[in-house]
Amino acid sequence: MKLRLTISLCSMLVAACGDAGTGVSDGSSTSVASSGEGSTTATTTATPTTTGEGDTGTGTGTGGASTTGDPFGGDSVCSRGLKWDMGNQESPFMNPGMACKTCHTQLAPFVNGRILIGGTVYETGHEPDLCFGIDGIKEPTIVEITDANKMVTQLEVNQGGNFLWDKVQYGTVAFPITARVVRGDQERVMLSPQMDGNCNDCHTEDGANGAPGRIVAP
Repeated sequence: MKLRLTISLCSMLVAACGDAGTGVSDGSSTSVASSGEGSTTATTTATPTTTGEGDTGTGTGTGGASTTGDPFGGDSVCSRGLKWDMGNQESPFMNPGMACKTCHTQLAPFVNGRILIGGTVYETGHEPDLCFGIDGIKEPTIVEITDANKMVTQLEVNQGGNFLWDKVQYGTVAFPITARVVRGDQERVMLSPQMDGNCNDCHTEDGANGAPGRIVAP
């Protein structure tokens, strides 16, 4: 088995879907992954909005998660209480939760061909669009992709929860792929092979096409 480790992703991508939020707080953000964009280098500082819910948000259980340990059993909640508030401004933290490839196809088709896999990792299973995911740098988290040729590539989850496979930097990927999110000695595995790297297209707030909800960190 070959192993490729993505160290850092450039913030060269522009435009994605979603309107800006309202209000501004600090530029930090948290992210966790089961599949998503990786980047530890940013050229633009995110300015998330505060939701008034605090870092743990609202909902049932802890931060809206189920008290039974099922991350998909609780109410919808913005766990960190922080939202992206910079519209489509270029940044590796931009528009968390939105379907990267769908938006880039519409707004930046010349860039879309570079994005082979992208998504956002969250702490709980039901989080609204534009809410930041886990901080994958503070708590080192990776999304590990295994392609059809058994090539394993590790994508870092950034401070906003996003992860990304940039074709220009890391080459092509052979579909179908499987994925797992790894944080510390824990993992969350997606065994069902996927023919599309547009992770947030299915891993929405409520889930689509058989997905139970967001990509959730272990």
